[in-house]
Amino acid sequence: MAGKYTKIIIPTRPHPDIIVGIFLLSKFGQEKYPGVAQAEIEIWQQLPEGETAESLDKKGVLLLDVGSSKFDHHGSGKNLSQLIAEDLGITNEPSLKKMLNYAQRDDKYGLGTISTDILDKAFGLSGLVAALNKTEQDYQKVIKIVLPLLEAHFIEEKRRAYEMPKEFEKKLENGTAEVFEVKQKGKKIKIIVLESDNLSIAGWLKSSEGLKADVVCQRNSQGFTNILTKPLKNVDLRWLVAYLRKAEAEIRDRKLTCSTFDLMKPGKVDGVSEWYYDRATNSILNGGASPKGILPTAIPLETIKEILKEALSQDPPGSGK
Repeated sequence: MAGKYTKIIIPTRPHPDIIVGIFLLSKFGQEKYPGVAQAEIEIWQQLPEGETAESLDKKGVLLLDVGSSKFDHHGSGKNLSQLIAEDLGITNEPSLKKMLNYAQRDDKYGLGTISTDILDKAFGLSGLVAALNKTEQDYQKVIKIVLPLLEAHFIEEKRRAYEMPKEFEKKLENGTAEVFEVKQKGKKIKIIVLESDNLSIAGWLKSSEGLKADVVCQRNSQGFTNILTKPLKNVDLRWLVAYLRKAEAEIRDRKLTCSTFDLMKPGKVDGVSEWYYDRATNSILNGGASPKGILPTAIPLETIKEILKEALSQDPPGSGK
């Protein structure tokens, strides 16, 4: 094994499995393969005459998917990034699970993006890497463009695997988070109300890795409060937005001339601009992730909890029940 690795050799222009493998080496392989994070990347179809994977390794040249090296997956039944993860002892790292599954699916089955939708395929990572390889002459630049995306994904998955579960558990203990259920149209709806400045936690709470919440009501430290839902659950929010707008107007001593059904309308309603009903995402936003030009709601969080319980328990307007 070399004292320092100065080159990484790949056999073709970089595809997702190779890029994921390079990411794993640069992120986790520095101790085992010193210098690998800064190593220059070159393309070789075959090894120089008289050289082997072992002889090149001693010279600081690491072979990926070429030259029958330990990282040549051909004939192994595995893909490159899987071999690298096993070598580095990170196969079972929760924050890498999706990335490794993606690389395997793309390499072994050609299904980096399963969706048949033309936009999903064009703008999925596999489609974008393919487009980069067709338009960008410098293959090293392709890798440099994609690596920060993998880094961002890894950081977010690490938060989801370790930080968010701890944060939420702590909030349950100190009373700044609450979980309850209501029934709407005979279906159970799991609701979580919490105080947090973490922009990612609502998504995690709705996910299968999190609490599988159907509705998340999150208030940040400035008082802005947003209500997000799981799209596939189709939670009806019309009574909820009407109740919130009415409560907001009453607390701020504003007189509304519109009807209850007018208060159910999507978008903004005159007189209560604090609440935006977004039908596209099925959410009710008091400022969203980056509030500008909007006041935080004046409704106490305890009151919002009661409104959630009452409004979401009602049959949808016009249901005839």
